[in-house]
Parts: sequence; structure tokens; C-alpha cells
Amino acid sequence: MRRRDLLVLAAAALAAPASALADDQKMALSKAFPMLEQYLAVPPAERSRFYLAYRATRDKRPISDAKAAIVRPGGGAAPLGFDRAGFVTRLPSLAELKGGGDFVIAGQPFKLQPEARCAITPSTRIDAGELAAALAQANAAIAKAAGPAAMLIPKMTATYFPDGAGGRAVLADGKESPLPLFNVPNLGPIAYFEPAKAAGARAVVFAKAPSRILLGGHPRGA
Repeated sequence: MRRRDLLVLAAAALAAPASALADDQKMALSKAFPMLEQYLAVPPAERSRFYLAYRATRDKRPISDAKAAIVRPGGGAAPLGFDRAGFVTRLPSLAELKGGGDFVIAGQPFKLQPEARCAITPSTRIDAGELAAALAQANAAIAKAAGPAAMLIPKMTATYFPDGAGGRAVLADGKESPLPLFNVPNLGPIAYFEPAKAAGARAVVFAKAPSRILLGGHPRGA
């Protein structure tokens, strides 16, 4: 894994660069999905608590009209599926990424933006220990792949909760404390939680369940 890929993965969804297509709207499949090949090369048991997702964006904003296909060596093409929010519904396998296929856009150009997510089903109450475990596993996977360069890579320290209304941390004594907010570009204000700064916290709770749980570093400027 290249150092640049590792730094991007550590920054996760909040700082990761999107893929960039050439003028003819065609590029190698492995380049269209930044970091996915490196992630899938990690043994499944060592990445069971986190995963990558990819969203179609145009002018740095999510879109719902993305159209693209995976063109295999020899000419066979398979349409790529997207949900209403612009997320890819089925990611390429490691074999496909290594197979020399291409990613080809149909219609308006767009880019794929990666997100590093916690593999916990979003709900109105989320165990703080599970969030800490997901961050620890992600950091361990990055460090193992990086080797001696691991000391140069920023740690993932925070979990972010898009669309989670009224976020609060439930502390060890049962009291609740509002989660801080960070204004994420193109996503708006998002509540976040840093387990290391809330020792003994039992859970995070929301008036409305977040749409997903993102992993990343401490917010810049926060």
C-alpha cells in the first residue's frame, strides 16, 4: 500500500480525494475506486468492523443521476448500480480490480468519493465501546499495511454521524453531554464522538438515527 493511500484512508470520508476521470470518461477500474484494492487485500477478519463506500459526486456535491459501467478485458460490460443517494450498490471484487478492467461513465461526468464507515447498524443508541473498537481495528489495519511508515500516518480518532439529530454522549455516571458538531463540506453540521476524549462513556444517543457512521480523524480547526 502506498503511503499516499494510507494517509487518505486515515483521513477517511472527511478528507479523502475523489477519483478523477480522464476527458474520455474512462479510466482503470482500480483507479476509479481509490483505496478499495488496498482495503480488500486486508484479511476479512482484520477489517470486519469497518468498510468503504463510494458516492457519486459532481462539483463536489452528491448526485442521483450517475451512470457508469465496468468494462472487462475483451469488451464485456456490466452496468454499475447506484442508489437514490448516489452510493454504489455493489463494489468491484479484488479479482475485478486486479483484472485490468475499465470504469466508463455514460452521460454527465462525475467522480467517486470514498467514505470509511463503521460496520455498525445505525440506530438511536450506539454502544461507545463498539465505536472505539471500530476505530482501533481501522488503525491497526492501516499500521500493519504501512509498516515502518505507520508512525507518519494520522490516527483515526473520531466517529461522525450524518443526519443524526440531537446527538448526546451517555457518560459513566448516567448523565448526558451534547456531542460537538463539525461543519463538513457538502454535508453540513455533523455530530462527532471521540472515544479517547470521553473515557467511560457508555453510548451515544440520537433523537433520529444517523444515516451511517463515518470514521475519521479529529476535525481540522475544531
